[in-house]
Amino acid sequence: MSAVKPSNKNPQTMKIPGLHLTQIGSGDFLLEPSRGLNIHDRGTLIRSLVARLQHTKTTRLYYDLSEQVIIDPVYYAWLNELARALLTINIKMICIHMQPTAAFALAQFTQEPPTFGTALNISGWRKAGDRGQHDQRRPG
Repeated sequence: MSAVKPSNKNPQTMKIPGLHLTQIGSGDFLLEPSRGLNIHDRGTLIRSLVARLQHTKTTRLYYDLSEQVIIDPVYYAWLNELARALLTINIKMICIHMQPTAAFALAQFTQEPPTFGTALNISGWRKAGDRGQHDQRRPG
């Protein structure tokens, strides 16, 4: 049983329970989690995403955090684990639209820079380029 459900309307989109993945440009995908995302089955989610992306020419995955009011240590571990898995197939993960409350909560317990980059939005990352300006910043 596969957790991946390709969209019939657009071959560039994919539904995974709790996640919506859409190609937004050459080498770029947008990942939008829903409130129903169950990160306790991280392994299956990560395997599904990696399987979908590894045969594409993806270079960046933008993870939309606009619905995530708080980032706790469990959610932070999920983000880091996903970012590390994506790096193994040469995809950089950039978290975008992080709410101030989430950034503040994250800054309270992080001891080192996250595995993922951060930007206000997609164009914010593109303007900075891949020079890594956002990679080493602590949220908050």
